[in-house]
Amino acid sequence: MRNLLFCFCLIILGAASAQTYRIAGPAAPLPHEATAMQELRDYLGRRINGDLIIGGQKNIVFQVGDTELAKANNLLSTQLPEEQWHIKSFGNQVLLNGGGTRGALYAVYHFLEDFCDIHWWSEFEDYVPTPSALELPALNKSGKPAFLYRDIYRTNYPADKVQFAVRVRLNRSGDVPIPAAYGGSFNYGPPYHCHTFDRYVPTAEYLDSNPEFFSLVGGQRVGGQTKGQLCLTNEALKPIFLNSLLEYIRQGEEKAKAEGVPAPRIYDVSQNDNRKYCECDKCMAFVEKHEHSGLYLTFINWLAGEVAKTHPQIYISTLAYHYSEPPPKGGIRAASNVVVKLTDTLTNQAASILEEENKVFKEFVEQWKNYADHLFIWDYAITFTRGLTGFPFASEFYYGDLYRHYRANNVSGVFWEHERPHMADMYELKIFLETKLFEDPDQDVNALINLFMDRYYGAAGPHILAYRQLVDDARKRNNGVVRWFPNIGSFQFLADEDVAAAQAILDKAEAAVRNDALLFSRVRRARNGLDRLTTRRQGAELCYRAKDGTIKDIKSILDSRSAAQRLQESWPAWVERYAAAGKGAMDAVNAELARSTTPTLPPGSVPEAFRGRSFYDFNAGFFENHSTKAISFIADPESPCGHAFRTSVKESHYYNLPFAIGFYDQGARKTLISKTFEKPPQKQGYNWYELGRVTIPRDGYVYTSRAWTTKLQTGLPQLIGNTYDIWVSAKLSGPQFYPGTEEPEYIWIDRILLVEP
Repeated sequence: MRNLLFCFCLIILGAASAQTYRIAGPAAPLPHEATAMQELRDYLGRRINGDLIIGGQKNIVFQVGDTELAKANNLLSTQLPEEQWHIKSFGNQVLLNGGGTRGALYAVYHFLEDFCDIHWWSEFEDYVPTPSALELPALNKSGKPAFLYRDIYRTNYPADKVQFAVRVRLNRSGDVPIPAAYGGSFNYGPPYHCHTFDRYVPTAEYLDSNPEFFSLVGGQRVGGQTKGQLCLTNEALKPIFLNSLLEYIRQGEEKAKAEGVPAPRIYDVSQNDNRKYCECDKCMAFVEKHEHSGLYLTFINWLAGEVAKTHPQIYISTLAYHYSEPPPKGGIRAASNVVVKLTDTLTNQAASILEEENKVFKEFVEQWKNYADHLFIWDYAITFTRGLTGFPFASEFYYGDLYRHYRANNVSGVFWEHERPHMADMYELKIFLETKLFEDPDQDVNALINLFMDRYYGAAGPHILAYRQLVDDARKRNNGVVRWFPNIGSFQFLADEDVAAAQAILDKAEAAVRNDALLFSRVRRARNGLDRLTTRRQGAELCYRAKDGTIKDIKSILDSRSAAQRLQESWPAWVERYAAAGKGAMDAVNAELARSTTPTLPPGSVPEAFRGRSFYDFNAGFFENHSTKAISFIADPESPCGHAFRTSVKESHYYNLPFAIGFYDQGARKTLISKTFEKPPQKQGYNWYELGRVTIPRDGYVYTSRAWTTKLQTGLPQLIGNTYDIWVSAKLSGPQFYPGTEEPEYIWIDRILLVEP
């Protein structure tokens, strides 16, 4: 019988003053109960050395899961709300149990965290105090996570996959299912948790035979994950979609039964991951009256109603994303078995949701609660611009405002994108706060930050905190805005004086823990984003050449060389730790490290064609590499700069002729100017290619090749709003470009000039 005690062996701790305690559970523990007991045994073995006294009692017996003690006190897992947990002492007996398949695990983890001062920072790091005796008062604590659905998409997992996620009480772990041994997942059924239109009605299967199922964009019927959507006013689409959804539900239930985990109760039906939508007359007329979200909800409500006839327990989830973020009009609202997941694509991540800058998304949250009984949020704790991910902004101080606003507006679940941990800004701190506030948004954020600083950084903690406060103060003082696709200019809120002051603080942090290798490595990791910003802080004025060819003699207050040295010494080890990031991640980091040692100024004389003109002369050290497999930053003695980005043409047909250059405005989402060259100049070696005249927007870049993989970001304050003639210096080699030659086929880019008209 499960209610018979299953007692584990005594744990003997300490040679001089041995103290015993027992960990007991049901005679036949369920998988999650066995895990809970093992976790308690392992961590108490690391924590206790001497007497363990609780409520004045010794010889403690921990009763984990559905034991007789739980039954006698009406605290069986089947009697409690799912995920509610209880820690309660009865004399020398301590009950650790909770509702559903995760409650007992949560009780164990809360006991270890709340009473034993044990913490989990990441998949690789935890904190256990020096083993000692421990005396606690009588215990009577319980709780339940404030949010029904708690998920952080991290992308990089070690061998244990989900152990860390469960320890910090997430109930979904991105795309990695939580097995029965850890309580199972709050999981979506197949095909996926988002962007599923093309999985239900695949373009490859239906576009040729039924083009009318797909969105009309620019006069053509298109679909697919990146090119289009579905035509949701087409009645013939409905039975096709419903049959596909019902088949996925059947597969989801069958798979869950085989794995011994609860069947999924939520299935996603949401738009493909692009900003296009159907422009047919019928769809546009509906959108005019009801918004895009109204069109989506009308279709999804119908699906949900059909599914409810045979599966009343199932919910259908959909996205409010980009053009469908505004709530519906004309009386449309989500059905009672529909979940709306509102995406936060608009906010300034560095600021509180309560600040005026973030008013639009704040009000979307407030409005959507009136249109959906079940509201989830898709939020972002990452910036996606390649080469800028991990630059510093102190969002951690505002997580409390965010979570409390969500809870006050009936948000019941949150999905965070927080991937790329090998380069993210203060990753462990932000994950710590994200998971803590999932459970209780009313916790004091500053107290949580102080706890983290003390336990994670030791004597360096006060200095790290001072650095983060400096970053936040600079953001407020200089009106910093960091959106999810920032440009290099987005971080100008940290003036050179701020960066220098922050580096001085971090020098003190390093000095405080110099003799502790672990803490020192953590300080270096905290410093990583600032060091990367320092090596990139090569302002445009450093490249400015006056009409007489002279370069400004600028004495930078920033020590880029020391920052680059620290990155070389410390960053690769953290990338290797998050080994699942893969070779591509290390390649990208190595490319950035190589770039960080680039000479600041291009040597050599002014090109003959530009004598007597003033211009900004950017060398390869300023370029971004968006294909580390194809592109290398290398020394090239033929270039007057000494370095170039070299692209291997064989890696993509987009590097073949014609050679292309252009300028893209990310804010307006359009190409301002582009030019192709069917053949290279007769003269081999470096040649100048004229793009044309551009007025520099706030968020734009020059690209080279049809693959757009070498870029120069132009969002620097000195350039924005000014007009320049843009020229690219490139060398093409190999028989495709120069028939009869035998060199390997490469494209070399060494300089991009912005010439004043």
